[in-house]
Amino acid sequence: MSEEGSVLDIEHITLSRTNLSMQIADHLEEVILTSPTKVSDKLPSEMNLAKQYNVSRPVVREAIKLLQERGLVTLKTGSGAYITRPETSTVMNAVNRIMQVDQISSEELTEVRAILELSAIELVVEKITDEELEEIDSILTQFENKTLPFKVRVSLDESFHLALAKATGNNLLALFIGTLTSLLRDYMGKGILIEGGIEDAIARHRQIYHALRARDKEAALKAMREHLKVSSYNVRVFDEQLHKKKK
Repeated sequence: MSEEGSVLDIEHITLSRTNLSMQIADHLEEVILTSPTKVSDKLPSEMNLAKQYNVSRPVVREAIKLLQERGLVTLKTGSGAYITRPETSTVMNAVNRIMQVDQISSEELTEVRAILELSAIELVVEKITDEELEEIDSILTQFENKTLPFKVRVSLDESFHLALAKATGNNLLALFIGTLTSLLRDYMGKGILIEGGIEDAIARHRQIYHALRARDKEAALKAMREHLKVSSYNVRVFDEQLHKKKK
């Protein structure tokens, strides 16, 4: 059964009488991911879904909330539920929960980030466009303003690394790097709080940019490797200084 304004074709499904909302959410997720639906397509109404699944509207409402939490739909007041693309924050929150449960340290996360960023930079050298270089140059020009508030500087630092990731042309790689960079936001910020940290970050970002502009893979790899290494060192210096102050 279909509904005007909705392209979602929901076939008959037999539900057990336990965890109905979860079952419906799982089934709707499967339909969304496997059918030719597009972002912004509308789901059938709450009433229509309740009829198709032979459940109450509150059960459907809870299932839609689960889909919203998974980043698969967005709710528009008075209009209904629409398919959406999961945001990086959805992945980030899931990874963050895993890190807390398994007690994964920021250092381990940094190691993974380094592996991905060094692999990415090789692709960037080959694929980056003049327009993407201009975007990175613009980010760095703003970053070089030494009067920037701390949060703005950290945000621009993130933007720089995300722009590099997108320049690989690999959406999945960009997603992973974006997720790790977001998770390391506070960690990255520490490195620019020590004396000389801002100047060092500015200089090393520019070295990466110049190597990319020259399409020099070896120089770009070296610049990124040294940037990540020194950044981690600066964070350790910050933590040591903070520890001494607390004594």
